[in-house]
Amino acid sequence: MKAAILLLASLTPLLAEIPAVEMSSDLSSDHATYDGETLRLEGHVFLDHDLGQMEAENALLKKGGPSLEFSSIHLKDQVSIFFEDQGKLFSDQAFLDFHTLKGTILSGEYPVVYHGNDLELFSTAIDLTFSRSETSFSLDSLVAKEDVHMDYLEDFHLDCDKAHYKNNILVATANQRKTPCHLTHLEDTVNAQKISFDLETNLLTFHSPEGKLSSLFFPSDNERKCEFASNLLIWDHTNELLTLRGAIVIHDPSMGTLIGDHLFSLQQHTHLGKKVIQSIETEGKTVLVADNGQSLTSYGTLKIDRDNLMMSCTSTEDKQLLYENREVRLHSDTATIEYAFQQMELKPRIVYLHGNVKIFSHDVQRPLRKGLADHIIYDPITQETRLLADEGNHVLFWDDEKNLTLSAPEILISIDPVSKEELIKGIGTVRFTFSEEEGKRFEKLLKEAP
Repeated sequence: MKAAILLLASLTPLLAEIPAVEMSSDLSSDHATYDGETLRLEGHVFLDHDLGQMEAENALLKKGGPSLEFSSIHLKDQVSIFFEDQGKLFSDQAFLDFHTLKGTILSGEYPVVYHGNDLELFSTAIDLTFSRSETSFSLDSLVAKEDVHMDYLEDFHLDCDKAHYKNNILVATANQRKTPCHLTHLEDTVNAQKISFDLETNLLTFHSPEGKLSSLFFPSDNERKCEFASNLLIWDHTNELLTLRGAIVIHDPSMGTLIGDHLFSLQQHTHLGKKVIQSIETEGKTVLVADNGQSLTSYGTLKIDRDNLMMSCTSTEDKQLLYENREVRLHSDTATIEYAFQQMELKPRIVYLHGNVKIFSHDVQRPLRKGLADHIIYDPITQETRLLADEGNHVLFWDDEKNLTLSAPEILISIDPVSKEELIKGIGTVRFTFSEEEGKRFEKLLKEAP
């Protein structure tokens, strides 16, 4: 029979006086000594405590004050603690104080390791707090400190300065003088000042995040990563949805830069083992700036659909959207841009503008040009533009350089393939003056000129 068992037999009169909540441990070891204050256990130490099962090579159990209960436990060498339904700890040392309800777990040659539900924590040290009921102790919170690494749900890997874990919520924070929290998920990376993990809902919340995701249209090209930054990121891992809020910037080399202040939603899906952005949807003012200088400003909603190579956006009741290039500004109620791949590059194929379309030239090297239409179809490749009116209506167009006034159901603006000169052609019933009603509409447009 082990020495500790013999020792416990001699301590039975004393231990019988200790309430069960204070000391309800079964223990054993290869060797044990007791001096009335400290119980020393050596070799294959095992403690079955209310807090959990503990193992180590050495242990010290100390009495607290005048009472007879053992108020603290110090474990050393090959320490493991198995908490009841709350995970397990492995370390070189552990000090547990049941009067203050606190504990400290320390490492030596190897880091402290905590295995919980869906996560593993590695760090230099871990501080614990306990809760106490009428019948037992339980783990209340855990704080991992210094060089913290976490593996979560297999694909999430986190490095941070400090991590606090309580009630299935883990909060990772960065040391402001050091690098921020760094998270990787497959080939995605995010840096943030603080990251919260809700282990019940699989929601991750990032404060001041910036990172890189797979490209929207070229997910296999690591040289075309989609970069982003915002005030807040909420990552719904279960539904593969990323929501950005406040001071949002997304740059995709294949498309351009998206800028907004309100709300961006990025829907992902899994494709050939990669997380691929399926779509981007925005609310509120959003600006898309392409590398060629063209831009689109939406005040309602904007959606980019990867599968259909399409972007669509809307205006609000009091603010039209704006499409702009180096020569012209176009306002409308809605817009759609269809894209196409050309020699491994993504290019706008067709631009559609619908509803109360207004045309303003703003090239300082060219005379003024203005127009009104119900629809515009613009081909950026051929530079052909069709101005269209709804049935019973006319397109109104004025070009000061050509001293041209046109009213027609359709106006076609194209580039002569030989002379490279611009051609303007009215289609249908064409007039070279405006009617009285058309003149009033056009005067109103002149007053609205930016």
